[in-house]
Amino acid sequence: MDLITTLRETFDDDIKNLGYELIDIELRTGKDGKVLTFYIYSEQGITIDDCERVSNFLDQKLDDLDLVKGQYYLEVSSPDLSRPLKTDRDLEISSNELLKVTLKNGEFFLGYIDEIKDDSLVFSLNEQEEIEVNREDIKQIKIEIVF
Repeated sequence: MDLITTLRETFDDDIKNLGYELIDIELRTGKDGKVLTFYIYSEQGITIDDCERVSNFLDQKLDDLDLVKGQYYLEVSSPDLSRPLKTDRDLEISSNELLKVTLKNGEFFLGYIDEIKDDSLVFSLNEQEEIEVNREDIKQIKIEIVF
């Protein structure tokens, strides 16, 4: 099992018990070293106090369990608009948002998620046109920021 899966299984229920939903976990290497980011969600929104509460909880637990080897910085954040949508829950939360779907062949389209199936996703492109795309053909899905 990889580290992200282990972290999700270890902390998902704990974060729910704190009153939030664990949306995603990322481990990336930045200019200052490793950064471990937990993305949390609440229908009421996420404040800095919410992030601090979860961060304080995770900081102690992560030290005790020693799951992440070496030094790292811990971040707790709400999911930002530029983050790729990775899970079915991400898509459900973003169901009213215009999405940019990039395919592995380099093509892309804009649409709204209509249906989430096991092997495919259905998007409405406009009031009369839908497209069903196999999950394996999708490279990335992001919220399209419209100004």
